[in-house]
Amino acid sequence: MLIIEKVDATRREILKNIMTLFLHDMSEFNEELDLNPENGLFELDVLDWFFDKEGLTPFFIVSDGNPIGFILLQSGPYSNQEFADYVLNSFFILKKHRRKGIGKLACYKFFEMYPGRYAISQAKNNTQAIKFWKSVYESNSINVYEKEEIEDGMKVIYQYFKTN
Repeated sequence: MLIIEKVDATRREILKNIMTLFLHDMSEFNEELDLNPENGLFELDVLDWFFDKEGLTPFFIVSDGNPIGFILLQSGPYSNQEFADYVLNSFFILKKHRRKGIGKLACYKFFEMYPGRYAISQAKNNTQAIKFWKSVYESNSINVYEKEEIEDGMKVIYQYFKTN
């Protein structure tokens, strides 16, 4: 059984640990990502904000009672309110759970929980992520507007869409 649940502060360290795996994967596409030389870990410098600021919300993707991934959601003042109610900041599934339909199911459940206008981006050179998101849109019959942008010096592809 797959569920999406908000991460509370007591489980912050678990999210932080899973985040290191995500950032390691992303370092292939973003040369700015590097290990913290003091502890040898990949770290998201704004992760604490997701526990402290209204409009930034972390979620676990949970299978059989264990976190197997996460979603970081931006809303309110942290979204592009002109075009999107929500920005999906990060979406991650552990490698051993990929290509089994779990990611698509997690997206479906998440969009049911939080219907509205979304913005999602992928590094232009991250072809696997782009392919995954296109399959999510197709399997959920979501009409998407796509736009290339430069974000922090990196070419990204943004998709804008609405869920009901």
